[in-house]
Amino acid sequence: MRLGETIYKLRTEKNLSQGDLAQMLDVSRQSISKWENNSAVPDLEKIIKLSEIFKVSLDELVKGEERIGEIPQEVKTEVVHEKVYEKHAGFPPHKIAGTILLCMAFLVTVLLMAAGGGLVGLIFASPFLVCGIICFVFQKNVGLWCAWAVYVLFDIYMSYATGINRANVLHTLQWTHHMNYMRLAFAWILVISLLIMMAITIIRLGKYSAVSEQKLRRQMIISWIVVVILQIVAMIWPRTGIFAYIWANILDWEVVYRLISLLLSWTRITAVTVALVYTVRFFRRKK
Repeated sequence: MRLGETIYKLRTEKNLSQGDLAQMLDVSRQSISKWENNSAVPDLEKIIKLSEIFKVSLDELVKGEERIGEIPQEVKTEVVHEKVYEKHAGFPPHKIAGTILLCMAFLVTVLLMAAGGGLVGLIFASPFLVCGIICFVFQKNVGLWCAWAVYVLFDIYMSYATGINRANVLHTLQWTHHMNYMRLAFAWILVISLLIMMAITIIRLGKYSAVSEQKLRRQMIISWIVVVILQIVAMIWPRTGIFAYIWANILDWEVVYRLISLLLSWTRITAVTVALVYTVRFFRRKK
């Protein structure tokens, strides 16, 4: 049996789609398809990881031979029980969590609307709803993406409901008791939490190796160019004529300004995080 056929056989036995396996290996779905069609061969690192995912030896994976006779009977029994469990286990844990979160979102919405909360029900249910969707969409780093979603929603709520935002920390030295030190404390909590989230994301995603050093270098350079462009846009957009026209003739300028500022802020945060992830991957790859 050729390597591609073995990968296909083991993948289907694990009830994994090509997309599922691609996420586990940090490659594209097209790469999995090429491997299974024997039009491309995975590198040694991916072959080792495939053997770990499928729980087979490298010899069994590459040669497609099952050496059952050399395996002790108790190990055979354990493998059989594991396969039976995987077949009948139902939803994986992250989908079970997603189902629970979606049910909680529905329950919170109904209860608060019944109590006359109206839109408040949707606001307080949004973290459960978003995290529930994330649990169904992603298989890796689900907790990390849920944490980001909750942080973003909380940041938006604080900005629009209380006027507290991360930019308040820039005025720390000029802050007075008349401006309420509790507001400044919340702004610092937002900033510190953001830095922790970025650090965790860079550590978690930066450890994955790239397909090639050349491709990774290109991704790193492009990502930092995007960061610079977004920074320039953030500096000049309030001075452009189109926004002055909107301010004077169409919409409430304060609402538009806060909305666009928030969007640009999170776009820049995302771009910087992605650029740092690619940078860490690149230098780890060079080592």
